[in-house]
Amino acid sequence: MTKNNNAIAKARHHLTYGKRKQRNSSIELLRIIAMLMILSHHFICHNGSLLSDFPLTPGREVFSFFFHSGGKIGVVTFFSISTWFLISSEQSVKQNFRRIWIMERELLFWSLTLLTVFLAMKKSAVSIFTLISSVVPIITNLWWYATAYAMFLAVLPFLQYALLSMGRRRHCQLALLLLLTLGPLSMIPKTIFHIFTNVFGFIYIFIILSCYKLYLKKLNTKQLWALLGAGVTIGVIGYLVKYGAMLFTSGSLRTTISNKYTPFSDFSLPTLMIGIPIFLLFNRMRFYNRPINFIAKSAFAVYLITDYPPMRNLLWSTWFNLKDIYGKPFMLLHVIGALLGVYAACTLCDFIRRGLFAITVDRHPERWFDALWDTVARWQWVQSLPKAMLNSSALTANGLPTVARLE
Repeated sequence: MTKNNNAIAKARHHLTYGKRKQRNSSIELLRIIAMLMILSHHFICHNGSLLSDFPLTPGREVFSFFFHSGGKIGVVTFFSISTWFLISSEQSVKQNFRRIWIMERELLFWSLTLLTVFLAMKKSAVSIFTLISSVVPIITNLWWYATAYAMFLAVLPFLQYALLSMGRRRHCQLALLLLLTLGPLSMIPKTIFHIFTNVFGFIYIFIILSCYKLYLKKLNTKQLWALLGAGVTIGVIGYLVKYGAMLFTSGSLRTTISNKYTPFSDFSLPTLMIGIPIFLLFNRMRFYNRPINFIAKSAFAVYLITDYPPMRNLLWSTWFNLKDIYGKPFMLLHVIGALLGVYAACTLCDFIRRGLFAITVDRHPERWFDALWDTVARWQWVQSLPKAMLNSSALTANGLPTVARLE
């Protein structure tokens, strides 16, 4: 384990993004861009009018290729920003549950605030599921990204421990195996890959990125651009195959192909080949801009506000329905302006939340968590769990580690 620990220490030494150092504004700018890409995807996939309802025109293909696909790339990029810096620090169960606790405060603020607003203004928009989910958002998967990220954080200490135990050779073999098997499968509909989403997709990205960061020679700028270009090329080929299939089909089958298939699905090969290099290219740039950093802190709130179910329906089915925009002069500029306006409005709303948190819960952000954790940790049945779960003599006999680090 010494060599593996040295790899972690070396990565941590080169870390330029953390609480004690200025945030790299190029990464914060990318965070904003990635969220705008996600917002553009939601505009298409949650819209009250399907793209397939409109005639096949260049405008429709811009929405399909750039807006719809861009959101999947944005998710990979947004997650890569977080996981890249987690690689460089030793993880513990307590530390990561503290991260979940802090994230949960923001989730609860927006779920309960938006629930109150809609109950007061438009009660009919609130379903029973939304009502229950607003009280326990992570458990009920109210926001899939938040739930998947919380699950990822919960298993991360054990995942990191397992990957370090493998060592350089087996870690690289695992990453290569995943890319060679899941990469091609990601381009074919109805394969096993398409159940490989959410938290498993995050683990997939972490395995690949941690292998690259800890062990591999870093790609130069030309190589990163070449990788990105290859991802775009594969995506274009996938779209050409899609349109070819549509030419030889009709009726409901053609509509299904049009609406459902995209080479840029969740965590697919072209999605990773574009999303990860974009992050690595931005990570190479270094500058500091205080307004960008300030605005970027509210990027996650934009997702929480706009993807809250009643708000999502209000935005994309009522206020910005594609049927009211499609075919009009300057249609693309109209949509871009609407997305920027929504982003700005949500960011301003989150400034209020951040101000309230600054004078309340953020004054001692970890005090309640530490008190709760220490109380639970003293319970006798909790202390007995490791012994009940692990047969230490059997594990030692097989030469395996007996415990993982929990604190």
